[in-house]
Amino acid sequence: MTQLRSGGLVLYFRHFDTEGADAPNVTPRDCATQRNLSDQGRANAREVGRLLRELRIPLGTVLSGEYCRNSDSAALLAGRVTPTPALNNPYFRTGTEADRQRVTANLRTLLRVPPRTGTNTVIVTHEQNLRLSTGWMLAEGEAAVLRPRADGTFTVLARVTREGWQAALRLSRP
Repeated sequence: MTQLRSGGLVLYFRHFDTEGADAPNVTPRDCATQRNLSDQGRANAREVGRLLRELRIPLGTVLSGEYCRNSDSAALLAGRVTPTPALNNPYFRTGTEADRQRVTANLRTLLRVPPRTGTNTVIVTHEQNLRLSTGWMLAEGEAAVLRPRADGTFTVLARVTREGWQAALRLSRP
């Protein structure tokens, strides 16, 4: 927790709990064509945001993919978001090697930008963006805590679920 309170890390979240299904032809900013957050997903995103505030984890830049489940998760979690096409993921639709390379390169480009001094960057998007780089599959609402390097690579320091944030808060209380 001390490292997160000091800043300099990236909290990479998979979007929170969803319901429904994507239409065959999804338009990233058209929520009617997408699988969206469920009521539980919205509640969980709000709760994790509250837990981060209570844990005094400073959030700086908040980025998300353009899909509604990503930008809505980020907005509920942090109160603000900058959606970017760099965090969209064509790979989960096409499965092409070119798309896999583009998704991985986009993530590494974003990780080259250090968090603002004393803050942590938040990224909320699809799990595949991280899985294609690490092999890890995050559950909905789960976060990976990353230590970014200047070359766009990173070290995964931890994986944290909503229950993990709850436990951290319990442990931080006297």
